[in-house]
Amino acid sequence: MLFITYWELNPEFDPSELAEIAQRLMSKKLYPVEGVNQIGFYVSTSDMWGITIEEADNEEQLAKGSMMWRLAKPGYITVMKTTPAMEAIKIIPLMMKLKKEIEG
Repeated sequence: MLFITYWELNPEFDPSELAEIAQRLMSKKLYPVEGVNQIGFYVSTSDMWGITIEEADNEEQLAKGSMMWRLAKPGYITVMKTTPAMEAIKIIPLMMKLKKEIEG
Protein backbone atom coordinates (compact mmCIF):
# COMPACT_ATOMS: atom_id res chain seq x y z
CA MET A 1 0.00 0.00 0.00
CA LEU A 2 1.25 3.48 -0.87
CA PHE A 3 1.41 6.21 1.80
CA ILE A 4 2.33 9.88 1.75
CA THR A 5 3.46 11.77 4.83
CA TYR A 6 3.67 15.53 5.25
CA TRP A 7 5.85 16.77 8.11
CA GLU A 8 7.21 20.02 9.52
CA LEU A 9 10.35 20.42 11.59
CA ASN A 10 10.47 22.65 14.63
CA PRO A 11 12.13 25.93 13.57
CA GLU A 12 13.78 26.18 17.00
CA PHE A 13 16.00 23.18 16.25
CA ASP A 14 19.13 23.19 14.13
CA PRO A 15 18.22 21.64 10.73
CA SER A 16 21.57 19.86 10.58
CA GLU A 17 20.28 17.61 13.37
CA LEU A 18 18.22 15.79 10.73
CA ALA A 19 21.39 14.09 9.48
CA GLU A 20 22.51 13.26 13.01
CA ILE A 21 19.17 11.65 13.85
CA ALA A 22 19.15 9.68 10.59
CA GLN A 23 22.69 8.44 11.20
CA ARG A 24 21.82 7.31 14.73
CA LEU A 25 18.72 5.43 13.56
CA MET A 26 20.53 3.83 10.62
CA SER A 27 23.52 2.77 12.75
CA LYS A 28 21.08 0.91 15.03
CA LYS A 29 19.43 -0.63 11.94
CA LEU A 30 16.10 0.91 12.92
CA TYR A 31 15.76 2.96 9.76
CA PRO A 32 14.66 2.31 7.12
CA VAL A 33 12.04 0.03 8.64
CA GLU A 34 12.30 -3.52 7.38
CA GLY A 35 9.73 -4.15 4.66
CA VAL A 36 9.13 -0.47 3.90
CA ASN A 37 10.10 0.77 0.46
CA GLN A 38 10.90 4.47 0.58
CA ILE A 39 10.08 5.90 -2.83
CA GLY A 40 10.79 9.52 -2.00
CA PHE A 41 12.02 11.72 0.85
CA TYR A 42 11.85 15.41 0.00
CA VAL A 43 12.68 18.46 2.10
CA SER A 44 11.71 22.01 1.19
CA THR A 45 14.63 24.28 0.42
CA SER A 46 13.52 27.02 2.78
CA ASP A 47 11.03 26.23 5.53
CA MET A 48 12.19 22.75 6.65
CA TRP A 49 9.02 20.86 5.88
CA GLY A 50 8.81 17.86 3.64
CA ILE A 51 7.05 14.80 2.33
CA THR A 52 7.87 11.13 2.37
CA ILE A 53 6.41 8.61 -0.08
CA GLU A 54 6.55 4.99 1.03
CA GLU A 55 5.14 1.57 0.31
CA ALA A 56 4.31 -0.60 3.32
CA ASP A 57 2.47 -3.88 3.79
CA ASN A 58 0.86 -3.03 7.13
CA GLU A 59 0.17 -0.29 9.65
CA GLU A 60 2.85 -1.43 12.09
CA GLN A 61 5.63 -0.88 9.56
CA LEU A 62 4.42 2.62 8.82
CA ALA A 63 3.86 3.43 12.50
CA LYS A 64 7.42 2.35 13.35
CA GLY A 65 8.83 4.60 10.67
CA SER A 66 6.83 7.62 11.80
CA MET A 67 7.20 7.15 15.54
CA MET A 68 10.94 6.52 15.60
CA TRP A 69 11.72 10.01 14.24
CA ARG A 70 9.56 11.62 16.92
CA LEU A 71 10.98 9.45 19.69
CA ALA A 72 14.59 10.00 18.58
CA LYS A 73 14.27 13.75 19.21
CA PRO A 74 11.04 14.78 21.00
CA GLY A 75 9.75 18.13 19.76
CA TYR A 76 11.83 18.02 16.58
CA ILE A 77 8.80 17.28 14.38
CA THR A 78 5.89 19.64 15.03
CA VAL A 79 3.40 18.33 12.45
CA MET A 80 3.09 14.91 10.83
CA LYS A 81 0.18 13.77 8.67
CA THR A 82 0.11 10.37 6.97
CA THR A 83 -2.48 8.96 4.60
CA PRO A 84 -2.88 6.15 2.10
CA ALA A 85 -2.43 7.50 -1.41
CA MET A 86 -3.51 6.74 -4.95
CA GLU A 87 -2.32 8.03 -8.29
CA ALA A 88 -4.56 10.88 -9.47
CA ILE A 89 -5.24 9.04 -12.71
CA LYS A 90 -6.79 6.22 -10.66
CA ILE A 91 -8.67 8.22 -8.05
CA ILE A 92 -10.50 10.54 -10.45
CA PRO A 93 -12.51 7.71 -12.09
CA LEU A 94 -13.27 6.35 -8.61
CA MET A 95 -14.62 9.74 -7.51
CA MET A 96 -16.78 9.97 -10.64
CA LYS A 97 -18.18 6.46 -10.03
CA LEU A 98 -18.98 7.29 -6.40
CA LYS A 99 -20.65 10.55 -7.39
CA LYS A 100 -22.94 8.70 -9.82
CA GLU A 101 -23.80 6.13 -7.14
CA ILE A 102 -24.62 8.84 -4.60
CA GLU A 103 -26.72 10.89 -7.00
CA GLY A 104 -28.41 7.88 -8.65
